[in-house]
Amino acid sequence: MSTKTKEIIYTVVVTAICAIVALACLYPLVYSVLVSFCAPHEINASYFLPIPENFTIRAYVQVFTAGNYILTAIGVSLFRTVVGTVLSVIACALLAYAVSRQNLPGRGAVIKVLLFCILFGGGMIPTYLVIESLGLLNTIWVYIIPNIMNVWNVIIIKQFFEGLPRDTEEAAAIDGANEWRIFISVVLPMSKPVIAAISLFTMVGQWNSWFDAFLYVSQEFAHLWPLQYYIQISFNNLNQINQGKLDDLIHMIESGAADDMSIKMALTVVGCLPIMIVYPFFQKYFAKGVYVGSVKG
Repeated sequence: MSTKTKEIIYTVVVTAICAIVALACLYPLVYSVLVSFCAPHEINASYFLPIPENFTIRAYVQVFTAGNYILTAIGVSLFRTVVGTVLSVIACALLAYAVSRQNLPGRGAVIKVLLFCILFGGGMIPTYLVIESLGLLNTIWVYIIPNIMNVWNVIIIKQFFEGLPRDTEEAAAIDGANEWRIFISVVLPMSKPVIAAISLFTMVGQWNSWFDAFLYVSQEFAHLWPLQYYIQISFNNLNQINQGKLDDLIHMIESGAADDMSIKMALTVVGCLPIMIVYPFFQKYFAKGVYVGSVKG
């Protein structure tokens, strides 16, 4: 068998495997979108993909008109995602820049502490006690402050900073720029790929997080629950979502105007859509930032 034939076979096999993996990842999303537009009698019409005969947005209308809980939850999720991402990226970049400096006093000890934090966590109960002592329970800041520092992100940014050319920094220092000026005007502009990648990681983590709401925000403060927590509850029992505000929605489901599954899939699409809209703006930096930040140093 010639080398060219082997290359063709290899390309075909790899392409086929990638296509299968892509379809497996895409199928749940397509299924969710189609079901959200289906009438109740159309959902079980096909075992593979339910194709709605007449697209209806009834599920979305009911989700957004059955009370203001969804809009409030979206607002909470947007706030925690935007503010949490900005503060986390700033904090991680500052620490990464400091640790990337070879002349930092105690640099080796700091790196060892960071690595220790990656391997070992404080545990759920100690973390809860710390958050309670800080007065963060039942506040929106419980989603942000405990997640500001991500050690893994610090290590990735540090590796990227160490791979940047020193000539530009030295030229700025000769011109009289201090460390702060060098960081803002020289290092950060050259670090767009890794900053964009870490921002996307943090953004997705904040948007999809719901377990912290389960642990730290009680039902009396349900207006502070993020969207993903409402979605998680809905998949267990739709009737438990902020009972009292969903009476109209539940009545529509029970009367056959909407199907429970359509509501769940509509909530799923609403939960996924913002990240899907944002991702294309970061995609051109994403692969480069992760790859370079992980191999340089």
